[in-house]
Amino acid sequence: MEAQVFEALQGSLSAEPNTRMRSELNLKQLEHSDEFSLAAANVALAAEVRTAVRQAAIVQIRGYVNRHWSIGSTRYEPGPIPNQQTKSQVREKVFSLLTSSDRKIRTASAAVVSSMARYDWPDEWPLLFSQLVGLLHSGNKDHTHSAMCVFSEWVTNDMSEQHMEQLGTLLPELKRIFVSGSEYDTSTRVMAVRVFSDCIEIISNISFAQADFVDTHAPAILKEWMDPILDVFKQPISSRGGVSSIPLKAECAKAVVKAMEGFPKHVAPYNASILEVLWSQLKDLCDPYLQAFVYEGGEHSESAMDMLTFCDEDGEESSIDSYLLGIFEWVSKATERKSMRKIFVDKAAGGGAGVPTPFFSELVAVLMSYAQITTEMLEDWADDMDLFVADEDEEGYRFNVRVSVQELIQSLAYSLPGPLTAALWSAARQRTEVASQWRHQSNSSWWLVSEAVLWSIGIAASSIIEQQEDKKSSSQIDLGALFESVVWPLAQSAGFPFGQGRAFIFASSFAKVLPPNIAEAFVEASSKATADPHMHPAVRLSAVRAIGNFCRYLPSGLVKPHQSVIVGGLADVIPQLSEDSAHIALDAMHATLQDNQEISAALEPAISQSVIGVWQKYPGDVLLTSIVIDIVEDMARNPLAREAFTRRALPIIGEAITQSTEGMVVSSAIDLLSGLVKGGPSPMPSGYTEAIFPSLMQVLSSCADNEVLQSGQACLKYFVQKDADCVAQWRDGSGMSGLDHIIRFVAVLLAPDSSESSALFVGDLVSKIIQKCSQYIAGNVLAELIRVVTTRLATARTSSFCSSLLPLYAQLVVHYPSEVVDLLDQMRFGDQSGLQVVLAAWFRNYLDVQGYYNRKVSAVALTRLFLLGDPRVSTFAVQGDLIPNAANNGKIVTRSMSRTNPDQYTQIPSSAKIIKLLLVEIEMDIESLFARRGGAGLSGLVDEADLGSEGEDGDWEDDGDEDGGIDPLAELVPADQYGFLSDLVDGGVDFDEGDDDDDDDDDVLADPIYNQDLNETLGTFFREMVQNDQNDFHATIEPTLSAKERAIFGKVIPH
Repeated sequence: MEAQVFEALQGSLSAEPNTRMRSELNLKQLEHSDEFSLAAANVALAAEVRTAVRQAAIVQIRGYVNRHWSIGSTRYEPGPIPNQQTKSQVREKVFSLLTSSDRKIRTASAAVVSSMARYDWPDEWPLLFSQLVGLLHSGNKDHTHSAMCVFSEWVTNDMSEQHMEQLGTLLPELKRIFVSGSEYDTSTRVMAVRVFSDCIEIISNISFAQADFVDTHAPAILKEWMDPILDVFKQPISSRGGVSSIPLKAECAKAVVKAMEGFPKHVAPYNASILEVLWSQLKDLCDPYLQAFVYEGGEHSESAMDMLTFCDEDGEESSIDSYLLGIFEWVSKATERKSMRKIFVDKAAGGGAGVPTPFFSELVAVLMSYAQITTEMLEDWADDMDLFVADEDEEGYRFNVRVSVQELIQSLAYSLPGPLTAALWSAARQRTEVASQWRHQSNSSWWLVSEAVLWSIGIAASSIIEQQEDKKSSSQIDLGALFESVVWPLAQSAGFPFGQGRAFIFASSFAKVLPPNIAEAFVEASSKATADPHMHPAVRLSAVRAIGNFCRYLPSGLVKPHQSVIVGGLADVIPQLSEDSAHIALDAMHATLQDNQEISAALEPAISQSVIGVWQKYPGDVLLTSIVIDIVEDMARNPLAREAFTRRALPIIGEAITQSTEGMVVSSAIDLLSGLVKGGPSPMPSGYTEAIFPSLMQVLSSCADNEVLQSGQACLKYFVQKDADCVAQWRDGSGMSGLDHIIRFVAVLLAPDSSESSALFVGDLVSKIIQKCSQYIAGNVLAELIRVVTTRLATARTSSFCSSLLPLYAQLVVHYPSEVVDLLDQMRFGDQSGLQVVLAAWFRNYLDVQGYYNRKVSAVALTRLFLLGDPRVSTFAVQGDLIPNAANNGKIVTRSMSRTNPDQYTQIPSSAKIIKLLLVEIEMDIESLFARRGGAGLSGLVDEADLGSEGEDGDWEDDGDEDGGIDPLAELVPADQYGFLSDLVDGGVDFDEGDDDDDDDDDVLADPIYNQDLNETLGTFFREMVQNDQNDFHATIEPTLSAKERAIFGKVIPH
């Protein structure tokens, strides 16, 4: 076996593809032998074998361990599992390789040991931990490096709160290695800090269950580590002996971030010192960073590059970026701490919000310097405009210093909006002066400075606009001065296209507050740039982005004169763009079409060709398809363009539905058809339904693709919504109506053996059928339809599927409560009635019902059920509240402990469950209100309620329990807000505003429930229930309520 393994391993390294492939297949076959792992270990141990083959053997062992070592592996593949004797021998041999003189062999072996540890420690390999600690004590730096390689993977992936004893042993060793710079190489010290960070995270995970443990040990741990970490930060960047200090600094930065997150209260005494040294580093590194990466070619560029770049142990080139990213992340965390706010904001000046401290203003100016576009980015963009588009997207996939600055400014805009605006303006004036001087000195880098100023301010545009619109705010930017000194010079600099493009994007970001003359000038310039095929692609794409914002936020009168030019330019540019860039032009087209229906109709041929054409090229792109659907809806909604657009688009969509063999294309085409139907009139134009409905049903009846079936359900819902009469009256050759076809389709989707994911939207479809086609459905057909749905609900496994079916029952209960209860009670599913099946599923998944309208209907339906007073409903026992588990109290509950001592719940009547769920509605609305008011939600308000003693930095400590005098309602809201909560249920406030998918459903909008104030409805319901003692409230229901729920009744509902 050993010879066979050796030969296969050697062949797997061959440069000849066929030999390599045969050898790899041979290795897969050999894996199924009990002797494989031992044979591979022997090859790895053979010193006479060349290193590449030994490495390959170790890699094979690791794969074998993950696939065949234990049936508990997530990557387990069927095959023989080695016996304990073989495992023991392999473990011993692989562990011995940790002391090899070859670094590559040691590193590869460490990965195998960590994989084995996942399955074998402590039961089958109880001495592993002590053996590794022994390597740490060996005094041999290579052996220590091997042990650290194991720990860095083992602790990260597999250790948890259950291993505190091991972590307690490990932490002093990590500290010893970290501070012993003369004894251990940088990579070993970096791993020591990395494992320390993982230990912090593990220990912090028990802070809620065992706060005393954390409070006892965290200060001592931080005391040991913070000073050495600060010493590392204070050391200048160096490359002694060709080894850079940057990796260690970067890992230390990650460690202090973890400390801030895990031990916020305990790390507070060190924060000022950390900020001081990181701020010093940030300033000191700024000029070298710019010389190395932004202003390349200067006299200091080469030396700066040498200082800030290095090769890691694998030979990969890295740079200062990782250290800077860690610093920026720590600063972001620091601004969230109360004890640090005074460093950033002077509350004594500038009114309520305060003003930025000189430090904060200087920090923002430094951030603007780091935000400048690097030479590498410019080269990448010049080679690939898709990268430029991706980097400009808010959720771009490349992470670098500029993106890290963006995240920090976004965080500051959220936590310190007013002071940030003032700091940005102060920094902008300072940086603009530099750019102006450079421009007059003919320094071509001036535009990089100006671009970074606009880019940085643009990140916080929404927050700044709020300040600009608030006449009382003292934190405002002089937009006129900014345009004069920065925006206009960039906009007119054709030689710097990325700067010129930034001017367009910046102007559009502030469209809502632009002076009319500036807005008009930029709309005209953007429209011309969009339509100019000779314009630099960066400028043209930036102008396209700007057009979308201008159309959304400017008065239509400013855009209409240019709409023809804009639409024509967009129609021209869309076909030229790749899949990764076309979305910005489609988005702009969608925004533009909102302004003038006449122009949209006149340019319909160009719009249709470009929009449908780009969908034909990229039908599988979800983002592109979603925007195309929006445009299709707009064109179908435009009475002047509808007929021509439909005539052009429908044949293409129909052909894709009926002819394509790719489910993704068919699904996408059905989604476009949904857009046409949804945007069209009701009823649909004569012959419309007849032209496409039969083909659609034929495809759906013979398809098993989940995406196609889901899209089909949504599309059929719109057909029923818009043209129910035509669907019901249409007949096929056998006499079956369109409605019969849909009901048969529903029955297939709800068959017991059908996938739940394929029927996620069938509930909406059935609800719409009952709503629109009741006159076409006989009573027995309707009853059978409900029985089919209930049968499937009884066997449903996922919450998402259950909750998708529940709105159907809610709709029926709202209108026919008694009849529905009677009908469901007559159905039998084993030892349960259909009513019990529905109630159990409803109560279990109530909070998972999606949609503003569905949520309202579900709540109102529960009140109707409650008011029936039907004992079949009110006495049905369901799961209540969790019973505290004494066996697990104060412990970290593992899966095995959960199986031994499972959670137990009270059993309560359905009437009580209904009240509890409706109280949740009140609680969620309170959360919604305060989240909107202050952005912190209930957790922020508890802070104000003096519930407990909060540490200086926002950590929580309990101040008592419910039986010790604490007001349970204070968990929700401070006492001074109780009066407001009374207004809440009296209809004083309605939180359920906002966009929803049902906002364009005329049937939904016409339903009185959609327009009623749910809070007022529930308030009236609760008061009458208490006053009339409905369903024996005081004796049967009230005792089941928790202290918090009773407090809501006592404080929110006036007596």
